Formats: sequence, C-alpha cells, structure tokens
Amino acid sequence: MSFKSIATYIISLAIALGLLYLAFKKVDLPDFISKASEVEYLWVYFSIFLSLISHWLRAYRWNLLLEPFGYELRTGRTFLAVMTGYMVNLAIPRLGEVTRCVVLKKNDGVSMSFSFGTVITERVIDFCILLLIILSGFILEFDKIFGFFSQTLGLEEIFDRKWLIVGIVMMVLTGLIIGVLVLRKFIINNSNNELVERFRTFLKDLIDGLLSLRKIKNVWGFVLSTVGIWVLYFFMSYVIVFSISETSGLGLAVGLSILVAGSLAMLAPVPGGIGAYHLTVSGILVLYGIKLKTGLFFATLLHSSQFISILIVGGLCLLISIFISKNNNPSSPEIED
Repeated sequence: MSFKSIATYIISLAIALGLLYLAFKKVDLPDFISKASEVEYLWVYFSIFLSLISHWLRAYRWNLLLEPFGYELRTGRTFLAVMTGYMVNLAIPRLGEVTRCVVLKKNDGVSMSFSFGTVITERVIDFCILLLIILSGFILEFDKIFGFFSQTLGLEEIFDRKWLIVGIVMMVLTGLIIGVLVLRKFIINNSNNELVERFRTFLKDLIDGLLSLRKIKNVWGFVLSTVGIWVLYFFMSYVIVFSISETSGLGLAVGLSILVAGSLAMLAPVPGGIGAYHLTVSGILVLYGIKLKTGLFFATLLHSSQFISILIVGGLCLLISIFISKNNNPSSPEIED
C-alpha cells in the first residue's frame, strides 16, 4: 500500500471519528447504553434478514450482467464475492468493489475487466435510482422539510412557499447548465491534463456501462431484482422503528426519509458511513418530532446491526472463498487479465 493510500485512509478515519464525536459529545453514554435493554430485537433481526435477501438479489442481478459475456454462475458463488466486498468497504471505502471482482476472479475465473465493468454499471443504475428516491422524498415530505427549515432559520415571513419552490428549481437548472458549460470549456482547454483525462475515462466507463444493459438476456429478471433490492432497502430501514417505543408510531414516510438520509451518508468518504450515518439519520428523525437522543439511538441501532451482520456474514464468505475450489466453467470465455 502506497503512502498516499495510507494517508487517505488515516484522513478518512479521522473524519469518521470527528463526526462520531460531534454526534455523541452531549450524550450520557451509560444512560444511552442502558436503553438497549428496552429494544424489541425481533424487529432488528427481521431488518437484518431483509438486508441479506437484498444482498442475495444483488448477487443474482450481477449474474445477469455477467451472463452476456459468457459467464453462467450460480448466485451462491457471486453472493460470496458481494458479501466479501461489503465487508472490505466497512474498513476502506470503495475498495470493496475491486475486492469482489478479485474474489470472483479467484473462485470462478471471471475476467477482472468484465466484472469491474459490470460493477460500474450497477453503480450507475443505483445512483440514478437514488436520485429519483431523493427527489420523491423531497416532493412527498416537502411541507415537513420546508416547515422545519423555515422555522429554524426564520424564513416563514420572508419567502412564499410557491415561489420558493420555483426559485429552487430555477437555481438548480441554471446551476446545471452553467456547470456543464464551464466543465465543457475546461475539458477542451485542458485536453492534456491528467485529471481531465481521468474524468474522460470515468465518463466513458459510465456510458459503456449503461450501453451494456442492452445485452442483458433476462430483462425482467434484472428489472424486478433491481426494484426488489431498493424495496428491501426501504423496509430494512423502516421496520426498526417498531423496535423502540418512541418511534413505533411513525408511518411509512419516515422510512423513505431514513433511506434517503442513510444512503447519502454512506456516500461520505468515511469507513462504513461511521459518524455521517449517525448525524444524518438522527437529524432526519428530529423532523418527525423524535428527540435527538432517541434519534441518535435509533441511528446507532440500525447502523450497528447492519455493520455487525455484514462483518459476520462477510467474514464467513471470505473464509469460504479462501477454501472453495475454483469453478472451471466451460462456458466462460478464455480471457486472461
């Protein structure tokens, strides 16, 4: 590992610890820990069960992306790679995507270039879906979000709600147009720049990944598994509200808000979303009348249950991957990386 990689990881870990400190600096830890005895853990176990099904569907969907390239794999084999990758992501953000490709190469002889290309395709699709979910959450819960910020910042008497929405939309569209024009000019004027070349490669990978969807044989299987993954993400986040008495009365809308907040937090450059997840999810629950301390406990319970389950299942999958015999798939193309 290079010095740059080590330095990046140390900075990432420092940010995570700093965010944790911000989240817990006013919390009475003994009282906070004692609240664990009041939890209905059946709902926590149910949440973990739903998350594992979503991971299995992700492995199945990955198979559908690999199939056009001549790889016909069992879902159980790709599940080992997916869970191992998730476990690595807990420690080092983004390294899990490479790790699961390495595992699939080792177990089933799948070309690294092909498998990583399909992972990029997955990420593009999931990112687009996440944007739609964020937009839906903002529209459905606009009154609550607007009310919270307008009261907090004293904007109620300054802005009319209707014109505020129009203003936000116009600013976003204007910003996007200006951003695209500036980026285009910058790329043209700095065509030999290493950073620009990397960005061009990134855009090419995104476009190639999306175009590769045309090769999928089982289109309905891909669509339904994608929908299933995100529906399960929603319910695995929501059902835990029933494990705590203070949140048990919250409706389905809060599940959407938790999903959005949690997904955005997991994009933060910190190991396993630590700190960022706790701050964002607890902050969102405040919008629904939940005390910050209770919201923080909820976020900790949800994050910790998923963290531990991935650590255990991912660790077992890694062990199995180490000792499993390599699958000599006769239908796989003979390509060496």
